[in-house]
Order: sequence, then structure tokens, then C-alpha cells
Amino acid sequence: MQLDERKQEILKAIINNYFETALPVGSRTISKQYNLGVSPATIRNEMSDLEELGFIIQPHASAGRIPSDKGYRLYVDMVMQLQKAEYRKLVYLEELKASAGRIEDLLKIIAKRLAEETNYATLISTPQYKKTKIKNIQLVEVSSQDLLVIVVAERNQVKDSLIHLEQPIHQELLTRLSVCINQELKGMTLEEINLDCIHRIKGNNAQEQRIMSEVLDVIFKAIRQIDEADIFTYGAANMMKLPEFQDVGKASSIMKALEQEEILEDIINTTFESDDGNVKIVIGEENNIQDLRDLSLITTSYHINGEKAGAIAIIGPKRMDYVNTISNLRMLIKDVDELLTQLSRR
Repeated sequence: MQLDERKQEILKAIINNYFETALPVGSRTISKQYNLGVSPATIRNEMSDLEELGFIIQPHASAGRIPSDKGYRLYVDMVMQLQKAEYRKLVYLEELKASAGRIEDLLKIIAKRLAEETNYATLISTPQYKKTKIKNIQLVEVSSQDLLVIVVAERNQVKDSLIHLEQPIHQELLTRLSVCINQELKGMTLEEINLDCIHRIKGNNAQEQRIMSEVLDVIFKAIRQIDEADIFTYGAANMMKLPEFQDVGKASSIMKALEQEEILEDIINTTFESDDGNVKIVIGEENNIQDLRDLSLITTSYHINGEKAGAIAIIGPKRMDYVNTISNLRMLIKDVDELLTQLSRR
């Protein structure tokens, strides 16, 4: 429903006051603190209409009013229309550039810094690639019987694992096995690695077969992990300091929800599958995850080489600072897309 201008201004005043105080607000407070050009009695009547229309609610008898989910939605839609798409360089971009060696490491830093900037919880997924190609495999001698297998995928994702061997191995053999395995597997996906390829890699020597069996297990596991994607989370404890979550039971329920892998995957997958390149806001009851209906989600995806690769979500109270949070996310995506693309091409 479209509200007239006066009701919109009063609703914005109620929401802005609630953002600052986390307390129900009355008509007298709105009249004193906001220059709306109308009397307290008029504000009271307009607030009564807003309540009847479902944009504000009274949390308990004798209290003032707070925004409803419907009120938040109208507010967000209004401010999003007015907000200019103004680009400001990310203040910690140089830190990201300096510390970015691997895509996974960069994403962890992004999630951490975004949580610090917003004081809300953040989720970020590693790139959701399917049919990842192998770029390079390194076999590094740690000791005579310990071998480090490093798997580098086509977009510079790196996985490594330590293997303990039954028998000592000399560097000459290790070099030969490394050349062999790269000749066979470079540029291939898991689906393309067939039995003939595996037989050629293993050869006929019993010792080499044992070593290469373990190496192949590490490679297969690494590529599957890259294809499946990880989710990094930061800042959930930030929200527990806010007034909304001082109730121990409520805080505990939200913390448990944010620790459940299936819930995190649901958020990321929904964002990734439905994203059209814009920032999306999900408020309270709009959320299809029951345990998160006291919260709001702001989500978007990031891109590598122009292709959608992963998802980012910011989770906070419905009373979150939507304007600044959305602005931070938009800044982040513009810079990070470019940085991730550069990393993937190294």
C-alpha cells in the first residue's frame, strides 16, 4: 500500500529513532526530536493509522511503537530508491591486496573485515565451481618418509595434505613421479580421469603403486572439496551485544542456528541461485528459515572473470543500519570482483 508523504515521514522518524535507541517510541518523542511541522496530536493520529495498517506495532501495553516487518520493508524500499549508487574506494583494499596469496585466504579476510565494519555476522562461500580442472600438482619431500601433496586448481585454489610413507623415498623418484602425474592430470577434471589414466600413473612398480594410490586419493579429495565450496563465518558474537539479544534464550537460539551447517548452506545456496547481480534484503518473516525470522539478511554474489562464483551474506537484527551496510557491501563487491579475478589468473 502507498502511504501519503506525511505518514512516510513519520514512519521514517519512528524507524530512525528505533535504530538509535532500540526502544519503543511515542508521538511526543517524535514531535520533539523530528521537525515534521505537525502537532503531537496529529502525529499520534497518524501513528494510530500506521498501526492499523500494520506498519508499526505496540510490543506491550503502555509502550510506544516499534516498526513491524512490513514497516521495515517499506522503509528499506524507500531509502534504496533515494540512495545514490555512489562508489567509494574500499578503505581496506590495500590490506586485501597485500595479504592475498590464495583465494580462500582473501575470502576469510573479507568476511572478517566486513563483520568488523558492520558489527553484524557475515558469511562468505568459496567459489562454487563444478568440474574444476587441475592446474598443477607438487610432491614435496618433508622427510624421508613424509610427503606433502599440494594440489593447485585452475583458479589458483590450493589444497594440501601430508602423507606418511611405509618406506623411504629418494628425491630422484619423487621428481619422476611428479612429472608423470602432471603430464597425465594437468587440465583434467575428476570426471575425465579414467582407469587407463590411473593405470599409467601407478605404473608396474609395487612401491610406486602404493605411493601413487595415496597421492591420487589426496588429489580426488582436494578437487571434491574445491567443487563443494566452504563457508567462512565471522561476527556472530557481535550481535549478542545488541539490546535485541539480551534475552539469553533468544540469543542462544540464534547462535545455534548460525552454527548449523545446513542453515548456512541454505543461505548461501539461495543467494547464489537466485542472485541477479543486485544486493537483496530479506527482512524477518520474509525469511524461509524459521530460526532466522528475528533477523534481516543482506545478500549478494561475487564474480570471478565475469562469472558468478560465490555468495556473501550479512546477518543482523531487523533494526540494522541498512543504508550503511548496503553501501559497504556494494563497495566491497566492486573492488573484490576485480581482485579475485586477478588472483585467479596468476
